[in-house]
Amino acid sequence: MRVSDGMVDRRTLLRAGVAGLGGVALSAVLASCGAATAREKRAKVEDTQKGTAGAVIRPIAERYGLLGSLAVSYVAGTGPGDVQNKLLSGALNTASMGPIGAVVANNAGAALTVFSTSLNNHVRWLVPDNSPYRTPADLRGKPIATPPNNSDAYRSAQLAAAVNGIEFNKDYEIHQGAVLAGLALFNRGDVEGILTIEPNATRLVAKGARQLATVDDLWRQGTGRSEPLLLNGQGAQSEWVKQNLDVAVALAELRLDTHRKIHERPQILAELADYYGIPATEKEAIRLLPQRLVDLYPVEWGRAAASSMDTQIATAVQYGLLPKAPAAPIYSNLTS
Repeated sequence: MRVSDGMVDRRTLLRAGVAGLGGVALSAVLASCGAATAREKRAKVEDTQKGTAGAVIRPIAERYGLLGSLAVSYVAGTGPGDVQNKLLSGALNTASMGPIGAVVANNAGAALTVFSTSLNNHVRWLVPDNSPYRTPADLRGKPIATPPNNSDAYRSAQLAAAVNGIEFNKDYEIHQGAVLAGLALFNRGDVEGILTIEPNATRLVAKGARQLATVDDLWRQGTGRSEPLLLNGQGAQSEWVKQNLDVAVALAELRLDTHRKIHERPQILAELADYYGIPATEKEAIRLLPQRLVDLYPVEWGRAAASSMDTQIATAVQYGLLPKAPAAPIYSNLTS
């Protein structure tokens, strides 16, 4: 359903399962329909682990008083798979969810929608400074460390490799596991390269590692796309969004407002280095944070995000990473 061409009433939105990334501000629709209420808006959300790119969202939101009437309960997760299981069980109302992960879950019987932005892709290919390899393709046949294969990071690396003629799972000797395990393999010299996420990539670069490419770079190179490669958004059970539309709107707007604060003053990322798990002694890594990480935080949720998700899903089907595309969009737009 397209909602960008005019106002629609709340009943119409709910019948449509709030599917589709149209351009209308749903908060305005709710207000015009008299649906917004003064009741406290409560949500159980993912408490992003220290040392991850999303770890600064909570302190920024709290520093600038962006929560408004939201009463947020933070629930810890232990990495890819765990937060999605908590989402499906109801222990979480929202959790990070990439487009391919959402399709996989829905194909297994879930009914999820990605209703808000989260992070642009921040997966990086790195090698030691003295490595002879200059491109990810040079590492074919070599041992590399990667995130777990059920993570958005791994799936995006598979896609970016596929569109560049590389069969990721066969062309590399993959050592997958938790991020810290991959870093240990890399630091010991047990692998020739590593695919890792931020802020770990910035810490490695600051210590002398050489960045070969980003997954976003490779995706654009292989597809000719221009929009940023979305890593994930905030996912929720579609039924929960229907029943808690005002809460979902508030969460979506909160995320965008927090990202805008980052873009208004990128230096805040350096100030919050401790949340990234970076000690004060790593001065070069802290210095690099604003320039390397600011673009990870999207300030819009609209056509570009929809295009990125649709293209990722279509490409995953094309290369056999998904059996088929979903019949309806796996995303919703609750903000303008």
